[in-house]
Amino acid sequence: MSTTSQDLLKKINYIEADIEIHKQILVSIPSDNRQDIEKTIKAIAGKKEEIAKLRQEIKKTDPEEDKWITIFEKAVSDFKEISSEKKFQFIASMNVDEKCSLILADKNEIPCLIKACEENGDWTIITLEGTIRHFKKDEVAEEPQQQPDIN
Repeated sequence: MSTTSQDLLKKINYIEADIEIHKQILVSIPSDNRQDIEKTIKAIAGKKEEIAKLRQEIKKTDPEEDKWITIFEKAVSDFKEISSEKKFQFIASMNVDEKCSLILADKNEIPCLIKACEENGDWTIITLEGTIRHFKKDEVAEEPQQQPDIN
């Protein structure tokens, strides 16, 4: 990934975080305060337009990177949909400090971006290629780790 693409993605992430803050502000505005509601909605719309422009810039300067971003965004969206239908007891993801992989019963290891274990022991992963794969409990050698209590 080029430095320019990385910088643009950082800007997009910052703007997306800002949109989330504005959404929280929006739900906290009293419903009779139309002026502030409209102002906040316009701010969110402007930020979404800004993201669209940055995405077009990535597409223009680094089409291959844009292709991968699109693949991963679709995979994450699909994963979110799956997670709304299944109850995961454990979720892990790749990050800068640690790798993420799923160890199968046949001793093969599949590197992944995200892995999640359902309560019944079945697993769902997003591969490094951005595809979603499902594995039955008996196909997987590892046990899910205990998630730390947040309370």
